[in-house]
Amino acid sequence: MDLPALPEHENRWPQNVYTAEGIISNIYNAAIRILRSNDAEPTRVAYHYDALSTEALPLLEAIESDTSPAAYQLLHDWLLVCARLIGEVAAMLKDISGNLHVGNAERANVIIPELVTLGHQQC
Repeated sequence: MDLPALPEHENRWPQNVYTAEGIISNIYNAAIRILRSNDAEPTRVAYHYDALSTEALPLLEAIESDTSPAAYQLLHDWLLVCARLIGEVAAMLKDISGNLHVGNAERANVIIPELVTLGHQQC
């Protein structure tokens, strides 16, 4: 589930496109590592979910709005694939987050009984 590389362009893409693509890729890869780890904590999962939704997706939108019509034709499919992959990873993180919260709530509601000994009274 790697993000695709930027499509080839007859000229180089503007530097801000390369910079944004690098940031998006780093955020996405970090989120993938969290999904693959077995010890995800709720705070870390929430952090990576937020990074995808508040940083990666807005950067994709900025690339889309900042390109010329000719360049947009080249980027259109790349933007769609990236947005779909980021959305899928965000949905998986959201599911994990919900499961972690349920697991924590179940652990918090566990009552450990105290051992009680009964003494017999003689009448």
